[in-house]
Amino acid sequence: MVAWAIAATTALFGDAEWAVRLAAPFAHALTATGLYLLGRSMFGGWAGFWAGFLWLTIPGVFFSSNIISTDPLMLPSWALGLYAFWRLTVTRAWIWAVLVGVAIGLGLQAKYAMLYFPVGMALAAWWVKPVREALSGWRWAPIALIALLIISPNIIWNALNGFVTASHTAENLDLNSPRFFNLDELFEFEIGQALLIGPLIFAALFALFWRAIRRSASLTDEDKFLLAFVLPAFVVVSTIAFVTRANANWAVVCYVGAITWVAGRFIASKMSRRFLAAAAALNIAFGAAIVAAPFAPDFSAQFKNVRASLRWEETAREIALRAAAQPGEAPFTAVLVDDRATYFELAYYWRHARRAGAPLPPVRMWLLHGYARNSAESIDPMRAEESGRVLVVHSSRDYVPFVAADFSNFRRVERLTVPLGGEYNRELEISVAEGFQPAPRDAAFRQRLLEMQGRR
Repeated sequence: MVAWAIAATTALFGDAEWAVRLAAPFAHALTATGLYLLGRSMFGGWAGFWAGFLWLTIPGVFFSSNIISTDPLMLPSWALGLYAFWRLTVTRAWIWAVLVGVAIGLGLQAKYAMLYFPVGMALAAWWVKPVREALSGWRWAPIALIALLIISPNIIWNALNGFVTASHTAENLDLNSPRFFNLDELFEFEIGQALLIGPLIFAALFALFWRAIRRSASLTDEDKFLLAFVLPAFVVVSTIAFVTRANANWAVVCYVGAITWVAGRFIASKMSRRFLAAAAALNIAFGAAIVAAPFAPDFSAQFKNVRASLRWEETAREIALRAAAQPGEAPFTAVLVDDRATYFELAYYWRHARRAGAPLPPVRMWLLHGYARNSAESIDPMRAEESGRVLVVHSSRDYVPFVAADFSNFRRVERLTVPLGGEYNRELEISVAEGFQPAPRDAAFRQRLLEMQGRR
């Protein structure tokens, strides 16, 4: 879905950064529309308005509207699919079953986190009798068949390629981490959730959780329905955060239902409506800070997720200067990087220079484990025939000895420092290597790797 969205917007407007990212804000607008429809159908028009409006004001939307990534493109399918599933529950009309299947299939083409949706459906059917009745009479069949039909090209491709996206997902989970059961990671994840949807909405959500626990007998079908689509992702990802680590956005699907739930229950009284207005105002203030952040690098660099995206054009320019052939020296046959973010940033920011005929070497990925574990490593691993003279760009100094062991000749040249703002810099180690001869990834190698990771 990300590839299709980028292809569509860049076909119309060219490959400038704003054109690459253009689909993201439109996707969030569709998500807000889904929340409006769902809230209106469940709780009335004003609840629908507040659900859609609150979605557009949460800090996570301000931040991700400027990023073309999987989450913004999956969320419209989740929101509209949730609305369609509720309408199926209420009307039993087959067309809504068809639309639920389409939503699940398209959502899966954006991100596998859409798999939480059928889990939510099962939980809702267990808790809510009208949902069970709506899925009876074979109404579940078009949902499953249409979703499978839409996602089948993805499944077939994975079957022909060793289910590489599954291994990539496992890589993101960091299951090889030497550190498990971390309260600090769980705490950081929960703080991230409060920042993602806003602290007041997060507090309101926990108030609803507490009410659901204490007064479970008073929960309506609407409460149980939404809770079924909130709890799975939130509980699973919180557990992952405690066991290893989790990024703040991994549970984002649960907040479609959560914000609808908050809007629906907090619309009942004048005091609670004031709370919703205060939550939106606070979130808009956070959003204004996010919008202003690029114009204040000293401020924006304070945030880890923002810092990782800063000053890549300057970084690519500095690496290009070092990759250019120098008088009296043999040209570089490749630029080797040990981080997929560096790989993709160089590919993007060197595009104009390459089109203009600049003699920039090809960018290649170093394979830490000896085999590909993400798309960059699969597409462009280091090739033995290009190992005559290689410029090596290290994103992590810890891996320098491991990279050095894969070459017959290796020398460290310099440390490249790119200021990001405030006291933060992007530190890259630059080396020159020759004779690519990968060391065996045997038990001794894995032991050294675990020891290094344990010291980090």
